[in-house]
Formats: sequence, structure tokens, C-alpha cells
Amino acid sequence: MAGATAPVAPHQPPTHGPLGTAVKWAFKTYIRTRQALDEVVAQAREELSAEAAPPLPAPVSGGSDAERPMHRTVAAHGEPLAAPLRRSDDRLVVRWLSAAGAEEHPVGDLPALLQRDDGFVWVDIPTLDAPAERILTDVFKFHPLAVRDCREPGQVPKMHAYSDHLFLVLHAPEAGPDNAISHRELDQFVGPRYLVTVHERFGAVPLDAGQLETSAVLGRIQAGRARPGSPAELSYAIVTRLAARMESLISELATTAAALDRRVVKSRSGAPEAIVDEMFELRHALLALETIADQNHVVYARTAALTARHVPPEQRPFVDDLLDQFARVRGLCQAQREMLQGALDFSRTRSTAKMDRAMSRLALLSAIALPISIISSIYGMNLFVFEQIHVEVLALVLGAMAVLTLAMLYWARQQGWS
Repeated sequence: MAGATAPVAPHQPPTHGPLGTAVKWAFKTYIRTRQALDEVVAQAREELSAEAAPPLPAPVSGGSDAERPMHRTVAAHGEPLAAPLRRSDDRLVVRWLSAAGAEEHPVGDLPALLQRDDGFVWVDIPTLDAPAERILTDVFKFHPLAVRDCREPGQVPKMHAYSDHLFLVLHAPEAGPDNAISHRELDQFVGPRYLVTVHERFGAVPLDAGQLETSAVLGRIQAGRARPGSPAELSYAIVTRLAARMESLISELATTAAALDRRVVKSRSGAPEAIVDEMFELRHALLALETIADQNHVVYARTAALTARHVPPEQRPFVDDLLDQFARVRGLCQAQREMLQGALDFSRTRSTAKMDRAMSRLALLSAIALPISIISSIYGMNLFVFEQIHVEVLALVLGAMAVLTLAMLYWARQQGWS
């Protein structure tokens, strides 16, 4: 019919073929998986936010820097640490030590006690806060840099000699999980009539555990087993306890190391990976203890060099004995580390020897099979030509393969490889 319009064909969706269909399916699957993961993450966040978390304690602050909190965020061996927690019983304690024993006094009696000459004062500060810092600066008149070192624990022990006292910064070990050893600082101001000890304590450590050295010495004084006659002698007793505690930790690590060494020696299939990892952890702990002992030894070596000016002759044996104690601790750590290293070397050598034997056998098998592979690759395609079997060629090739294989095996035995 004239003027009639042709019917319009319905729209046909373009076909993409098998590849396009696969790409489209993969894209849709990715979108659905991503949406499901987002829903799971959102639900987990809502559940976590719904739980009531305990409030965190206030950060460490004190003195003129009260508006600027001070945190120790890195331990001496590089692991992050939380700021020390405050507890209500972290109080400064003032004690008067004399021939009668130890007497606890209020903080307000401190100026009067410093004027007495029938004993000496021991001020123990578990955690340095603003009131304790004011006592260091206002009552004792300590140098601001020394007070700052107490407020901001550092990485390296040190000693400063002032006109009327010595300031010692020592490190003590703090054992954690998995034989991890952290460095905890112990500061001392040693004067003619006073000893001031300032502790660094980590948040997860109980109060008594954070003052092991001073608590042990105080217990001996209260029980009548110790009568320090001077601040230097009391400081010597505290540091001796620190060295003894280091030896105790080394003894515990040595017991574990000996057990691991026996397991490595008796194991015929080689040390498992878990044992090797534990041995490396023990070696790291011993290295941390050795570092603490060596640094403390350096501090007292410096103190011994200044004995002529700052240490009375009757107190010099204390310094010499502490030098010997830390040298002994360092030697014990070195011996245990060498033993662990020997066990690790033994395990590594045995594993290497087994691997060498396995590789030599694999190499032997490859060498024996090499002539067969070469000949079969060359003649394999030419043995059947136009559906005719060349028996002579086949027999020749098989004979050559057998001869070469036997020759390679004989040569390997002559070399001692099998």
C-alpha cells in the first residue's frame, strides 16, 4: 500500500558473547560481595560501640608542665607502651632511718627531718606527680634537668654529679608475656642526709611489682635484718636487689633454654619451627638483660671515676661491688646467649645437611634421567615413520639409553653421591 510505513522491529539487546557474559557476571558478583562485607563491618561497629568501655585514666602530668601531658610511648627495646596509670595508693612516702629502724613521717615533716643529724631521710616516690615534683624542686632544690629526667623516662641510664649529691638513672628489667623484657627506670638522688628514689611503672604492672627493689629492702629493714647507716649504703642495698633480681630472671630463662636445647639435640627430624621461634625469643630476652646490665655497669664505672671528689673513702667499696655484680650479670647473659646460639647453629647445620643430601639425590636422579630424556626427545618422533617400525633403530636407542643410565649410575657411585 502506497504511503504505508514499514513496521518497526522491536529493540533487541546487544549480544556480548561468552566473554562479555563472564565479565558481567564477575562484576555483579564483586558488587554483591562488597555490599555484604560492608553490612557485616557496619554491624560489628554498632555492636562494639554499644558496649560500655571503661574510662581511661588521665595522662601523666606534673609540675609546671601540667597543661602538657607527658607520655612514655616507646620502651628501651622499641616496643610501644601505654602511659603509666594512676592509682589512689601511689603516694609519696617519707621515712626516717636511724639505728632504731625505719619510721614513716608525714610529708610536712620533711624540712625538719633534713636538719637532723642522727639519721637520714628516705623519700620513695612510686609515680612522679605534681605534688611529688614540687617537693623535688622546692624542698630539695634539685636541678630542673634532673627533675625532667624523672618526669620523662629516657632510653639510656646515666649519672650526673652535683655539688652536694649524685643523680643516678638506672634501668631495671620488667618481665612480660612470652619472655619479653622491658626497661623500667629507677632514679636515685643520693645526698649526705637523704636518698630519693623515683620509680617508673607501667600501667599493667601492680603497685608492689613496680617497686620490687625498694619493697624488698624495706622489708629487710623492718625485720631487723638490715641496718643501712648512710644513704649510699641504702642505695647500694636497693641496687644489689636489682642485680639479684636480674640473676633470678636469667636463671629462669636458662632453665627454659636448657630444656629447648635438649629437645633440639634429641630431635632427629630437625627442630620444629615453634621451638626455633621460642629460642629466638629467649635470645632476645637475654640480650635485653645484658643491655640493662651493661648500661648500669657503665653508670657505676663513671661513678667510680668520680669517687675522689664525690664519694667518701668508706663508701667506695659499694661502687666496686656493684661494678662486679653487673659485670657478673652481663657475663651470665653472654654465656646463655652463646649456648642458645650454639643450639640454633646445630639445628641449622643439621637441617642444611639433610637438605644437601636430599638435593644430591634429586640431582642424581636428574643426571640419570638426562640421557634418556635427550635421546627420547631426539629419536622419539622418528621411530614411527609412515606407520613402519624401525626395529633396528629402536633396539639401538634402547640399548644406548640402558648403557648411558648404567654408566651414569656407576659414575655417581664412584663419586660417593649414592
